[in-house]
Amino acid sequence: MAPPFERSIAHLDLDAFYATVEEVVNPALKGQPIMVVMGEDLISRGVVATASYAARRLGVHSAMAVSQARKLCPEGVYLPVRHALYEDFSHEVMTLLAAEMVQLEQVSIDEAYLDLSDRADPTKLMVELQDRIVQKLGLSASVGLATNKLTAKMASGYKKPAGLTVVLPGEEAAFLAPLAVGKLHGVGPKSVQRLEQHGITTIGELAEAELSLLQELFGPRLGIELHQRASGEDDRPIVTERAAKSFSYEQTYFEPLSDRREFWRQIREMSAGLEARLKSRGLLARTVSIKLRFNDWRTITRAQTLLVPTDQAVTIAESAGELMRQTWKRGTPLRLLGVRVSNFCEPDAPRQLLLPNHSLPENKN
Repeated sequence: MAPPFERSIAHLDLDAFYATVEEVVNPALKGQPIMVVMGEDLISRGVVATASYAARRLGVHSAMAVSQARKLCPEGVYLPVRHALYEDFSHEVMTLLAAEMVQLEQVSIDEAYLDLSDRADPTKLMVELQDRIVQKLGLSASVGLATNKLTAKMASGYKKPAGLTVVLPGEEAAFLAPLAVGKLHGVGPKSVQRLEQHGITTIGELAEAELSLLQELFGPRLGIELHQRASGEDDRPIVTERAAKSFSYEQTYFEPLSDRREFWRQIREMSAGLEARLKSRGLLARTVSIKLRFNDWRTITRAQTLLVPTDQAVTIAESAGELMRQTWKRGTPLRLLGVRVSNFCEPDAPRQLLLPNHSLPENKN
């Protein structure tokens, strides 16, 4: 029996989640290059949300324009995103994980952290959970196991798909050291350029860099954070869904979009996903918010407090649509659209079933 770590955190990441779900519901697609596309235009203007591993071998990857993907993979299968379907599968996975009675933090539709510090053999448990997910749902998952969230997440991506990587206590920095600096959470393309100008190309080199240099490049607070992350230091706790203060979905447009009908459609899809998350946790939301990012990268948020809390997609969509009409001028390009619910309460409160006169129109601004 493997000894437990002083602190043992697992990160579970469902492999090529959207594409794999499509294979499960339609076995004829198994092994084919599948691209799940964000946006109604599956020909030229959409963006690849997920590519199956068969498609990845041809060079297609997430966030790629569908027009480029079609050049690389003209015979591939191109499917629209189906949020409600993926939410159903996600809920089944999270329910299976929660049955282990561990602290569970779902961080996205296909990712979760588990605190296994009190388990005698965390590695054995995660192997068993991987097997159960395959047997019950047909999905594969990769797992990272370490003493903290940052290292566990990095480890889960180390041997995809269906891999399990264990980083032993004290080996966090050594595990991270050879990885490209751009793989570290919080280090984007511009940060990579800055670091490369100073000869820093790996996470290990970042950990060895002078703190004064990092603070000069990124500011006092972020400089310290980057140095700590590169050293494999992370004391963030597991935050359970009950402790979470909000649920949200965001859609990023890599080419600015001004299509009103597409915005309304995505508001409805995101609202359906939020309903599923609220109901699965037995929560109601009192506040609905939207987030808009414009072509000049200006970002604004607007919120509306409901008269009665809700877990209904129609109410969330109507509230978000009302905020959208108040905030967005028709024809204005957006780079991001998000919908959030917050200010949770228990379901014994009266429920908001419908907001009068707030329907989401198809033919108005």
